[in-house]
Amino acid sequence: MIDIYTLYGAQISNYSAKVRSYLIYRNIPFQEVVASNYVYDKLLVPTIGFRMMPVVRTPDGRLLQDSTEIIDSLEMHFPNAPVYPSGARQRLAALLLEAYAHDWVRIPAMYYRWGFPEYNHEYLIREFGRMYEPTLSLESQAALGDSSSAWTRDRLPALGVTKRTIPQFEAWTEKLLGWLNAHFDRYPYLLGTKPCTADFTFMGPLYGHLYRDPYSHALIKRSAPSVVRWVERMNSVPASEGAFLPDDEVPASLLPMLLHAFEEYVPVAYDTVERVAAWIEGHPGEPVPRFLGTHKFTIGGVTEDRNVWTCIQFMIQRPLAAYQSAKDADRAEMDSLLSSIGPNCGLDFRVARPVKREHYKLVAAS
Repeated sequence: MIDIYTLYGAQISNYSAKVRSYLIYRNIPFQEVVASNYVYDKLLVPTIGFRMMPVVRTPDGRLLQDSTEIIDSLEMHFPNAPVYPSGARQRLAALLLEAYAHDWVRIPAMYYRWGFPEYNHEYLIREFGRMYEPTLSLESQAALGDSSSAWTRDRLPALGVTKRTIPQFEAWTEKLLGWLNAHFDRYPYLLGTKPCTADFTFMGPLYGHLYRDPYSHALIKRSAPSVVRWVERMNSVPASEGAFLPDDEVPASLLPMLLHAFEEYVPVAYDTVERVAAWIEGHPGEPVPRFLGTHKFTIGGVTEDRNVWTCIQFMIQRPLAAYQSAKDADRAEMDSLLSSIGPNCGLDFRVARPVKREHYKLVAAS
């Protein structure tokens, strides 16, 4: 009997796209079940405690939630051909790009989804309605989708998307697609002929939003055809296992993205870590809330407010821990990579209060 995993998610979901492409690449037998209202109310919420996707049900009945933890858990169960590179330089690059894609690239994905209602609105309300109640009539699904998607549609200011920052987000997105397109002109995946963990994380915003939503689909198809081909590869079973580049090489074509991450994402991540530490000190033993007020961020020279998303700490502490716990020889290789990115791209920042996920919640690790 084949052990079948179940992915509860949706085609329009960022992080479902990440996990789905991983399951496809690893050739793990799975079925996908839409995270409908019924599935949430009867299967997921009673165990997890809240509505969130994706969730993976293992053959022995356990529920895994959070895309990064799902992949890490499955990597332990399927240790052959890991998606985390073993080389110090490539592993650090993968972890940095993973955090960048998870926390920062999702912002333009959300903007291009909800910022162009004249192109996307009818499509989106039908997608949301069909997801939540697949047996309703098309008209009823559209009405439900309109009301049930309001919470995410109205979240752009919480991500820092305002009239002041929209031109900067658009300019950065054009650069990002250009960087990725130039890279995928030369390489099938980020670090060679097999995907790494960062490839799957980029699939979230690039497939779940930008590739599928009507307005951004036209944009990406017109300006980044090699990214389109990469998305389609990531949703297909590969002909061969592939390999990471030899000699622990990190292609120079990835450096512009890594530099941008240090310039605009990492300062926000570090400030988030400090705010989470202060909150933990004042609330011992309590789960960390999803948001902690607001803070400043800068994009393209424009400063704006955005919510403090505490999940950012979970992602940024991964490359920090990899760097700070590395042996001397590996640290030297990592320092060489960081120097090639730019002059102020260090990872010496200390996480005073690390966090972990426990019982589907973010909590202090110690």
